Parts: sequence; C-alpha cells; structure tokens
Amino acid sequence: MSLKQLVPIAILTTLFSKSLLAETNWEAQIVADNTQQHLSLIEAIKELKWEFGSVVAGTTYLGLDNWNWGSSNTFKTVNEGWFGTDTGSAGADKLGHMYSTYLMNELFTKRLIDKGYSPKEAARNGALLAGGIMLWVEAFDGYSVDHGFSYEDVVLNTTGIGISYLKNTVPGLDDKIDLRVEYHPTEEHGDHPIIDYSGYTYSGVLKLGGFERLQNTPLKYVELQLGYHTEGFKKNEEKHYNEKKTELQLAIGLDLSEVLFKPAKRYTESDWIDYADTFFRYYQMPGTYIPTTLNERTVPYR
Repeated sequence: MSLKQLVPIAILTTLFSKSLLAETNWEAQIVADNTQQHLSLIEAIKELKWEFGSVVAGTTYLGLDNWNWGSSNTFKTVNEGWFGTDTGSAGADKLGHMYSTYLMNELFTKRLIDKGYSPKEAARNGALLAGGIMLWVEAFDGYSVDHGFSYEDVVLNTTGIGISYLKNTVPGLDDKIDLRVEYHPTEEHGDHPIIDYSGYTYSGVLKLGGFERLQNTPLKYVELQLGYHTEGFKKNEEKHYNEKKTELQLAIGLDLSEVLFKPAKRYTESDWIDYADTFFRYYQMPGTYIPTTLNERTVPYR
C-alpha cells in the first residue's frame, strides 16, 4: 500500500485523541450520561466544524470528480443486489459503504468524547452526522448516470453506524471488536483506490484480550478474524484474473495492541505509539494472521 493511499486513513485515525485509547471508566461515564447537558446536533456540528467540514468537502469532491454527480437530470433508484456473484462487485462495494460509514462515525464520536461529552451524547450525534453525510451521498448518487440511489447502500451505511454506536455505548465492547480493512493496489485500478474492489479485504475482528477472564492468559494476544475478499468483478479485470472469485475467510491473528503497543507504553510516552495503536485498530496489517478459506465462489468469464 503506497503512502498516497495510506494518507486518508492516517489523517482520520490520527485525529483521534490518544486519551481515547485508555481504558474507559464506565462508572464515571454512566454518571456523566445522567448529568451532562444535552448536546444538540447544531452544537455538535460547531464542535466538529473542521472534521465535519473536511468530510463533507471530501465526499462532495469525490462525488463530482469520480461518481458523476449531476450527470442525470432525473432522480433514479437502483437495485444493486447484495453479495451475489451476478452483482457488480459481489458485495465488496457494500462492505466499503459499511466500513466508510463506520470509520466516519468513529471519528465524530471519539472526537466528541475527547471534547468532554459523554459516550451516549457523542455516539448519538456522531451517528446523526455520519448518517446525514452518507444520505447526502446517496441522494446525489440518484442524479448520476453511473449510479443511482441504492437501498442496499443505505442498509449497509446504517449497519456501520450501528456497530460504531454500540462499541461506544456498551461498556467493554470497544475492547472486544473492531472492523478493519486491508488493501493491496491492483494493476488495473490501483490508481483509483475507491473503486479498486479487488484490492480490499474487509474483516470483523474479535479480540480475546477484551474479555476479562482471558486478560491474564496468553490468549489475550490472539484475535479471531472473519474476512471477505472479492476479485475480478470490475471492468477490464479479466486481463489480470482467470475468473471472478469471492472468499470468506476465518483467521487467527495477533492483537498488535497487546503484543506491541501496550507494552511499549509502559516504558515510554509517545504520540506516535498512540497513533499507531489507533491506526491498526482500523487497518489490518498484512502478515499478522493465518487465514483459512471457509467458502469460495468462482465464476468464469464469458
């Protein structure tokens, strides 16, 4: 993965405060939830004016430059399907929607927590902001000749928001689960990472170190990962693949936070360690897990 392609994720993750990586005092947060003043959506936007403005500007630029917003004078809806091999990417684009919205919601929520708001207030407003931006995206997709308003996209956007909301409001859940992406640029679409679906693997991660009973055992260093990868579905990719393929993978991996970053923090204080710890909760480092294929589907080119 090139530096240019790492930059967007790096910018988002380094915006998270290092204080958010510390163990949450949930008893204190419950008190805060019951006593803190209500945070309105307008107030949340003011608190996050730079983050919110940057995301809105970035998605609008992508819409105009890459998604042909405004190329259609009439609003249209499309049925894009889910994870079938007869769809445009066998669901990789749908997981991209889920992950992007999840990441966006994490940014807004954790920045509000860092500013002193309770997880409940932060998560509620983070969900509204992320949902509003992605609804903006879908609405303008409806005026693109290449796309259209997709019900499936809305469902996966909502799923990403829901996962982030639960992680930030259910005590201990943030220590147990992550959503991550791994990306290797392909020959055909590596210069356009947003549509380079064959380069992505999306993973849901269960971190055993988040369970109290396992925190004093070697299992705290272990993760269980469920990953999904597709390749060969985009236009012109038949030059690089023998067939279209999807893979559902189960993997055993290392929890880098437990293996590297938490031990390092005991001996030194460094913002870079905190940023790296945060980054690898959202990006899956290659070579740190052993996968096995649970299900594979192949479709020959016609």
